[in-house]
Amino acid sequence: MSTEEHPFDASPEPAIIAKSNRVVVLAYTALLTVFVLYALWQLAAGGNAVVIVVLLLIKIVPLAIFIPGLRTRNLRTYAWLSFVCLLYFVQSVQTAFTVDARVYGVLVTLLVSTLFCALVVYIRSYRGHYKVSF
Repeated sequence: MSTEEHPFDASPEPAIIAKSNRVVVLAYTALLTVFVLYALWQLAAGGNAVVIVVLLLIKIVPLAIFIPGLRTRNLRTYAWLSFVCLLYFVQSVQTAFTVDARVYGVLVTLLVSTLFCALVVYIRSYRGHYKVSF
């Protein structure tokens, strides 16, 4: 929900829900930022601009779809984002095993793992406190 309190419950939101939501937003923003910075670094290194921009869009657009749901704190959006995170995790682990992009791959793997764990904590805490289902 967009407010600190759920409309069906008069009790204040537990701290674990608020904290996990902050971690979700922070990790999500950091992940998008790392994607953009890595693309800019590749451009500065003399990479093909068209290819780099297309690859950046392939990475960012699927994540950008979730922005409206994250802003309204829609529980279903958090659940779907956790599924999509797994795809990014697989790709980032593969990147971590390449010599040229090892640091980038490890950084993205850590961010995606943090995002996934925070999403799971948020979903479980929210469902437990408000007694709702999808």
